Amino acid sequence: MQEQVFIDKAKQYLKGNLHTHTNLSDGKYPVSEVLKIYSENKYDFIGITDHDLFYEGENTSGEMLIIAGQEVTCDYIGDPECKGAYVHFSCFQKKAVPIAPMTYKNAEELQKCIEELKKNYRLVQFNHPLFSSMFAKLSENDVVSLNDYDLLEIYNHKDFRNETGISSAEVLVRCVLNARKKLLLTAGDDFHGPYKKAKNDYFGGGYIMVNAEKNEESILAAIENGDFYSTTGPRIIDYRRIGNRLEITTSPVKNIIFYSNVRRCKNILSDDGEDITFGEYEIRDADYYVWVKIVDTDGKTAWTQPLYL
Repeated sequence: MQEQVFIDKAKQYLKGNLHTHTNLSDGKYPVSEVLKIYSENKYDFIGITDHDLFYEGENTSGEMLIIAGQEVTCDYIGDPECKGAYVHFSCFQKKAVPIAPMTYKNAEELQKCIEELKKNYRLVQFNHPLFSSMFAKLSENDVVSLNDYDLLEIYNHKDFRNETGISSAEVLVRCVLNARKKLLLTAGDDFHGPYKKAKNDYFGGGYIMVNAEKNEESILAAIENGDFYSTTGPRIIDYRRIGNRLEITTSPVKNIIFYSNVRRCKNILSDDGEDITFGEYEIRDADYYVWVKIVDTDGKTAWTQPLYL
């Protein structure tokens, strides 16, 4: 088998966030201020995803590239006692505009909403799935049953810090993968403000690193192809398959974990107090996916895309 390179140390990777709000909906800052905040923090691009409003402004401002999008609301109407419950999807590059507000009573109807979104947009991201499933009457099995969206937020900074109290959607992702479903994983801010430049701020918690040129088409195509990884801080420098062996090189971390559908994942821990920067995994006959997580000293995490075998 030829060598497969998933993350290439020789390539350029752009830093970006696909989930950003401005005062065009319920964010605290105008677009210009949001661009300034992200630019000062060395982001290359952001997705403007205001609620039910597709961004129609300029897609560049100095060094910062805007990926135009919107966060579409699918209102849950299955139980009067749950009035105001919803599921959110970030959508990018319009094909057309949805005709009517999206509503659903159960997972089957939500699936039809997703299919409608895919008719109207190039990329559809399932946002804060834990918050959505707890708030909007979706069981774990319901979420696993859904198809046709492109991306799932494994980390949402606003949701996991303030709404669910859970560090990520890893367990849900494992359920989806073990059901032999394919998906791509993102990390994002869901930034609304405020921005105080403090350690525990509502900014900069999750982002993606994309192997692309700095233009909207190149970035969207790379995301479609899974040519990116998600992180809350650590960097994946190189990740490749050589025959039946996977090799990953990272920034200094304390833990590298290779997950698969087979029992006994490979958990590489620093056992002498020193950071580690390399891990390898021998693919087993029964593996139908392998997925890697790295964790640094501060508990910050990065995830590869699942490799489907």
